[in-house]
Amino acid sequence: MQTEFVVQTKNLCKAFAGKEVIHDCTMSVERGTIYGFLGKNGAGKTTVFKILLELLKPTMGEVSVLGVDSSKNNLEVLRRTGSLIETPIFYEHLSARENLQLHLDYMEMNGGEIAETLKMVGLSNVGTQAVSTFSLGMRQRLAIARAIVHKPELLILDEPVNGLDPVGIKEMRELFCDLVKRQKITILLSSHILSEIDKIADRIGVIVNGNVVQEISPQEIKEKYPNGLEDYFMEITNGGTYNE
Repeated sequence: MQTEFVVQTKNLCKAFAGKEVIHDCTMSVERGTIYGFLGKNGAGKTTVFKILLELLKPTMGEVSVLGVDSSKNNLEVLRRTGSLIETPIFYEHLSARENLQLHLDYMEMNGGEIAETLKMVGLSNVGTQAVSTFSLGMRQRLAIARAIVHKPELLILDEPVNGLDPVGIKEMRELFCDLVKRQKITILLSSHILSEIDKIADRIGVIVNGNVVQEISPQEIKEKYPNGLEDYFMEITNGGTYNE
């Protein structure tokens, strides 16, 4: 059976003021999987995510999201995608429920299960509490809720467990795995917590200086690096070469 990819880039490049920050970047994310996107700060992870969502336009190269050219079908891509990029922004004076309802209205989507979604992210008891009173962890949970409330096919999550305590990290890990298993959602996420990526990723892509230098399965890493993902990551991001 032919593999179906929901995200594909080919020879992607992005320059700011003549300086190339994404260079010849090629990556593929298979449908129904969790793809862990790793790289040092400044390597280009967030820039790639923004290009996939058409928040930035590539300087060169090809981008396909959910089988369509995102530059020509941006509205369709946004309706079928949930995302968390950088610091989430909310209507501070409104409740979590009201923020999610506004998101659904903006997406022109009916039938979003707001109460169920809040329960999924551990915010079922916040009632009419204004978001301005939320802790960092609560805000991150709400951002994840907003990303999934319209039942997207693809989630693009940039550091989704940022600000969560160990219990919250475990809960979100289980939620992501459940979304893939039960709702067949595909997840593309970045994280500096390598142990979390190691636990949930089906495939890992490593970006170094704006270029995806390797896409590999966790099992392949374990076979070559008995001490785990951290040793592999440190070697490949510091100029080492992984031998097949």
